[in-house]
Amino acid sequence: MTIKNIKRSPINKRVIDGVYETNKMLLNVGKTTVTKLFKPHKSSSARRYKLEKESLTRLKGVNGTPELYGADDAQFTLKMSRLPGVSAETLTPANIQALAKIVKDTLAAGVARHSMPIRDIVIDKEGQLGLVDFERVTLRKWSWRPDWIVACWVSYYHLARLIAEYQPQMLTRKQEKLVRFGAHSRSLVRFIHSL
Repeated sequence: MTIKNIKRSPINKRVIDGVYETNKMLLNVGKTTVTKLFKPHKSSSARRYKLEKESLTRLKGVNGTPELYGADDAQFTLKMSRLPGVSAETLTPANIQALAKIVKDTLAAGVARHSMPIRDIVIDKEGQLGLVDFERVTLRKWSWRPDWIVACWVSYYHLARLIAEYQPQMLTRKQEKLVRFGAHSRSLVRFIHSL
Protein backbone atom coordinates (compact mmCIF):
# COMPACT_ATOMS: atom_id res chain seq x y z
CA MET A 1 0.00 0.00 0.00
CA THR A 2 1.36 3.40 -0.93
CA ILE A 3 0.51 6.78 0.54
CA LYS A 4 -1.17 7.81 -2.73
CA ASN A 5 -3.50 4.80 -2.75
CA ILE A 6 -5.30 5.59 0.51
CA LYS A 7 -9.03 5.69 -0.16
CA ARG A 8 -11.20 8.41 1.24
CA SER A 9 -14.07 6.99 3.22
CA PRO A 10 -17.45 8.59 2.57
CA ILE A 11 -19.18 10.45 5.37
CA ASN A 12 -22.43 8.58 5.87
CA LYS A 13 -23.28 9.56 9.43
CA ARG A 14 -25.22 12.82 9.71
CA VAL A 15 -27.16 14.92 12.21
CA ILE A 16 -30.80 15.17 11.10
CA ASP A 17 -33.01 17.86 12.70
CA GLY A 18 -30.55 18.23 15.57
CA VAL A 19 -30.57 14.51 16.41
CA TYR A 20 -27.88 11.92 15.79
CA GLU A 21 -28.60 8.40 16.97
CA THR A 22 -26.77 5.10 16.88
CA ASN A 23 -27.43 1.88 18.74
CA LYS A 24 -24.95 3.10 21.39
CA MET A 25 -25.87 6.76 21.90
CA LEU A 26 -28.30 9.60 21.31
CA LEU A 27 -27.00 13.08 20.55
CA ASN A 28 -29.21 16.19 20.72
CA VAL A 29 -27.47 19.10 19.02
CA GLY A 30 -28.69 22.57 19.97
CA LYS A 31 -27.45 25.98 18.85
CA THR A 32 -24.83 26.26 21.59
CA THR A 33 -24.94 22.94 23.46
CA VAL A 34 -24.83 19.21 22.78
CA THR A 35 -26.42 16.61 25.05
CA LYS A 36 -25.02 13.11 24.67
CA LEU A 37 -26.83 10.11 26.16
CA PHE A 38 -24.98 6.81 26.27
CA LYS A 39 -27.72 4.21 25.96
CA PRO A 40 -27.65 2.20 29.20
CA HIS A 41 -28.66 -1.13 27.66
CA LYS A 42 -25.25 -1.42 26.01
CA SER A 43 -22.59 -3.14 28.11
CA SER A 44 -19.94 -0.59 27.13
CA SER A 45 -22.05 2.49 27.96
CA ALA A 46 -20.75 3.09 31.48
CA ARG A 47 -17.11 2.75 30.42
CA ARG A 48 -17.50 4.99 27.35
CA TYR A 49 -19.46 7.56 29.36
CA LYS A 50 -16.75 7.71 32.04
CA LEU A 51 -13.99 7.99 29.43
CA GLU A 52 -15.65 10.89 27.62
CA LYS A 53 -16.50 12.66 30.89
CA GLU A 54 -12.90 12.37 32.12
CA SER A 55 -11.54 13.35 28.70
CA LEU A 56 -13.61 16.54 28.57
CA THR A 57 -12.60 17.34 32.15
CA ARG A 58 -8.91 17.01 31.24
CA LEU A 59 -9.39 19.00 28.02
CA LYS A 60 -10.79 22.07 29.80
CA GLY A 61 -9.11 25.07 28.22
CA VAL A 62 -7.80 23.18 25.17
CA ASN A 63 -8.84 25.20 22.13
CA GLY A 64 -10.81 23.27 19.54
CA THR A 65 -12.41 20.81 21.98
CA PRO A 66 -15.86 20.91 23.63
CA GLU A 67 -16.26 22.27 27.14
CA LEU A 68 -18.07 20.02 29.62
CA TYR A 69 -21.05 21.83 31.20
CA GLY A 70 -22.50 19.00 33.24
CA ALA A 71 -22.86 15.26 33.71
CA ASP A 72 -25.59 12.96 35.01
CA ASP A 73 -23.87 9.77 36.17
CA ALA A 74 -27.18 7.99 36.81
CA GLN A 75 -28.41 8.62 33.24
CA PHE A 76 -25.01 8.39 31.46
CA THR A 77 -25.63 11.86 30.02
CA LEU A 78 -23.14 14.63 29.24
CA LYS A 79 -23.92 18.25 28.41
CA MET A 80 -21.19 20.12 26.59
CA SER A 81 -20.55 23.15 24.41
CA ARG A 82 -21.29 22.82 20.73
CA LEU A 83 -18.32 23.64 18.55
CA PRO A 84 -19.42 25.86 15.67
CA GLY A 85 -19.29 24.48 12.15
CA VAL A 86 -20.00 21.30 10.28
CA SER A 87 -18.16 18.03 9.78
CA ALA A 88 -15.18 18.47 7.51
CA GLU A 89 -15.22 16.89 4.07
CA THR A 90 -11.65 17.82 3.23
CA LEU A 91 -8.69 19.38 5.03
CA THR A 92 -6.61 22.33 3.83
CA PRO A 93 -2.96 22.82 4.83
CA ALA A 94 -4.12 25.34 7.47
CA ASN A 95 -6.64 22.78 8.78
CA ILE A 96 -3.88 20.17 9.05
CA GLN A 97 -1.73 22.57 11.07
CA ALA A 98 -4.65 23.38 13.39
CA LEU A 99 -5.47 19.69 13.80
CA ALA A 100 -1.83 18.88 14.61
CA LYS A 101 -1.91 21.50 17.37
CA ILE A 102 -5.14 20.07 18.81
CA VAL A 103 -3.67 16.55 18.78
CA LYS A 104 -0.51 17.81 20.51
CA ASP A 105 -2.58 19.68 23.13
CA THR A 106 -4.91 16.73 23.81
CA LEU A 107 -1.93 14.44 24.33
CA ALA A 108 -0.37 17.02 26.68
CA ALA A 109 -3.67 16.96 28.62
CA GLY A 110 -3.43 13.17 28.90
CA VAL A 111 -6.01 12.17 26.28
CA ALA A 112 -5.03 9.95 23.32
CA ARG A 113 -7.68 9.15 20.71
CA HIS A 114 -8.05 5.61 19.34
CA SER A 115 -9.39 6.92 16.02
CA MET A 116 -9.85 10.19 14.19
CA PRO A 117 -12.52 9.94 11.48
CA ILE A 118 -12.99 13.12 9.47
CA ARG A 119 -16.61 13.33 10.66
CA ASP A 120 -15.21 14.14 14.16
CA ILE A 121 -13.48 17.23 12.77
CA VAL A 122 -15.66 20.35 12.54
CA ILE A 123 -14.85 23.52 10.65
CA ASP A 124 -16.70 26.82 11.00
CA LYS A 125 -17.29 29.55 8.39
CA GLU A 126 -14.04 31.28 9.36
CA GLY A 127 -12.07 28.07 8.89
CA GLN A 128 -11.58 27.44 12.64
CA LEU A 129 -11.21 23.75 13.35
CA GLY A 130 -12.45 21.66 16.26
CA LEU A 131 -12.37 18.01 17.30
CA VAL A 132 -15.30 16.19 18.93
CA ASP A 133 -16.15 12.74 20.31
CA PHE A 134 -13.76 11.61 23.04
CA GLU A 135 -15.36 8.33 24.16
CA ARG A 136 -12.78 6.02 22.56
CA VAL A 137 -9.55 7.16 24.18
CA THR A 138 -6.71 6.14 26.44
CA LEU A 139 -6.23 8.37 29.46
CA ARG A 140 -2.71 8.92 30.78
CA LYS A 141 -2.14 7.64 34.28
CA TRP A 142 1.67 7.82 34.14
CA SER A 143 3.64 9.00 31.12
CA TRP A 144 6.04 6.05 31.22
CA ARG A 145 3.32 3.36 30.99
CA PRO A 146 3.60 1.27 27.81
CA ASP A 147 -0.13 1.60 27.02
CA TRP A 148 0.17 5.41 27.09
CA ILE A 149 3.18 5.37 24.77
CA VAL A 150 1.33 3.11 22.30
CA ALA A 151 -1.81 5.28 22.56
CA CYS A 152 0.21 8.38 21.67
CA TRP A 153 1.59 6.65 18.58
CA VAL A 154 -1.95 5.61 17.60
CA SER A 155 -3.06 9.26 17.80
CA TYR A 156 -0.06 10.37 15.75
CA TYR A 157 -0.80 7.61 13.22
CA HIS A 158 -4.37 8.84 12.73
CA LEU A 159 -3.14 12.40 12.26
CA ALA A 160 -0.55 11.22 9.71
CA ARG A 161 -3.22 9.13 7.95
CA LEU A 162 -5.40 12.24 7.53
CA ILE A 163 -2.43 14.22 6.24
CA ALA A 164 -1.67 11.42 3.75
CA GLU A 165 -5.28 11.40 2.61
CA TYR A 166 -5.88 15.15 2.24
CA GLN A 167 -2.49 16.92 2.03
CA PRO A 168 0.13 14.24 1.24
CA GLN A 169 2.73 16.86 0.29
CA MET A 170 2.81 17.87 3.98
CA LEU A 171 3.90 14.44 5.24
CA THR A 172 7.30 14.22 6.85
CA ARG A 173 9.41 11.09 6.29
CA LYS A 174 8.64 9.98 9.83
CA GLN A 175 4.89 10.38 9.21
CA GLU A 176 5.15 8.45 5.91
CA LYS A 177 6.79 5.57 7.77
CA LEU A 178 4.14 5.74 10.48
CA VAL A 179 1.32 5.59 7.90
CA ARG A 180 2.90 2.58 6.20
CA PHE A 181 3.53 0.83 9.52
CA GLY A 182 -0.03 1.57 10.68
CA ALA A 183 -1.57 0.31 7.44
CA HIS A 184 0.51 -2.87 7.64
CA SER A 185 -0.41 -3.39 11.31
CA ARG A 186 -4.12 -2.88 10.62
CA SER A 187 -3.98 -5.39 7.75
CA LEU A 188 -2.29 -7.90 10.03
CA VAL A 189 -4.92 -7.41 12.74
CA ARG A 190 -7.75 -7.84 10.19
CA PHE A 191 -6.10 -11.06 8.97
CA ILE A 192 -5.78 -12.41 12.52
CA HIS A 193 -9.44 -11.60 13.22
CA SER A 194 -10.49 -13.45 10.07
CA LEU A 195 -8.92 -16.71 11.30
